Amino acid sequence: MKARNLLYLFLLLGFFTACTPEESEVLDFGQIKIAKVELGADARQLIADGVATLTLNPMLYQECTFQDKDGRDSIGYGRIPADRFPSDVVRYFLEDGTVLDGAEYKTTDASQGNVGFYITVNDMKSDVFTVKLREPFAEDKYETITYPVVFHVVQATESVEAGQAIGVDLIYEIFNNMCNVFAHESIFTPNGADTRIRFQLAEYDPDGMQMKEKGVNRHTELKRYMQSDLLPNLENAIKTSKYYTDILWDYKKYLNIWIIEGAQRNVAAPPAYILAGTELLEGVSMQEKSEAEFENVNWNIYDIGLLFDASDFTSNEGMPYGYIGQLGTFFGLRPTENMDVTGEVVSDYCDDTVPYRTYTESWYDENGNDANNRLKITDDGLLFYSTNIMDNQSFRSSITMDQVKRMRIITDNCPLRWAWKSKWAFTGKED
Repeated sequence: MKARNLLYLFLLLGFFTACTPEESEVLDFGQIKIAKVELGADARQLIADGVATLTLNPMLYQECTFQDKDGRDSIGYGRIPADRFPSDVVRYFLEDGTVLDGAEYKTTDASQGNVGFYITVNDMKSDVFTVKLREPFAEDKYETITYPVVFHVVQATESVEAGQAIGVDLIYEIFNNMCNVFAHESIFTPNGADTRIRFQLAEYDPDGMQMKEKGVNRHTELKRYMQSDLLPNLENAIKTSKYYTDILWDYKKYLNIWIIEGAQRNVAAPPAYILAGTELLEGVSMQEKSEAEFENVNWNIYDIGLLFDASDFTSNEGMPYGYIGQLGTFFGLRPTENMDVTGEVVSDYCDDTVPYRTYTESWYDENGNDANNRLKITDDGLLFYSTNIMDNQSFRSSITMDQVKRMRIITDNCPLRWAWKSKWAFTGKED
């Protein structure tokens, strides 16, 4: 089975340099003999809400000659890169023969359960590619909630005086991306959904004073004091020492996000505690507590907020799943990649995410990786561009319906993450 799969991938991915057109070559498809036509898509599931958009992926092949490992000429199929053929050479159809305008499809009718597609190129026709249709969430499924967010930016005085202060524009850019992805406004993927979780920058501090920079609380001190008092035992220092009032704001009123120079780690974690009687998240260890018990629970800072190293925050390095993936982890999501570091198959416990591996072409890149590591392949050969926030190396622009369900178990049943219930950060007054 393994050998057969490897052969299939070998043929599918087009490891045939003899068939690869030059980058500047214009292909005349009236003169090219297409040997095989296949159709894929960026997902096998489509939410029928009239917004989610499926993009069909035509794959055209030429028959060509390549040298095998023994140096002998062999015949195989070479896949023609999509950017080498004009869009009008491919015609798109529903399974019943209805002509489509192009490669994108969306619908509001999920009653048929599945929808099939095929393409034609010259005189050749692909097999039917079938996609499962899914009803969207009911409008009243989840309440729209808003988290008041404060970014605690902690830097050495020397760095700030040297002109290395983290700019508010960068913070706001990252924040706006968070908002757009969670509201499903950044890109309309086939199985992306609105979490009904919103974020808003805090306007008032814990004393009810209006903030100089909306949502940004800055703390600076000499580097030697940071190295002696804060960084050696960061988590404990934030919670219990002199830093408590400066950079740890009431979790009942704010979602704390720390950006700390020299932290040397980025940490986000699902909560350690949840209300008794709640449906527990698979793959996450949590203790059940009554709401009264939550008042005295011994929480740590990762139960109420997220931590970023300042250099990683400004460069987006050091985080395999990026800022948005860290936020997804905070709300109970797991990585979607179906292998851990030991090679064991693991699960993210969401049926609507896609197990994948990064698509590689060793002939294309001397390091053995395709230049676009967002391109993935499933075990059965479906190629797709990765958009999920929990995919490793992804555009990180979508969250699936099953992922939303996990998130809302956290938001609705974890009192340590109930800052969304307070309006203090927006008014400076008790509700």
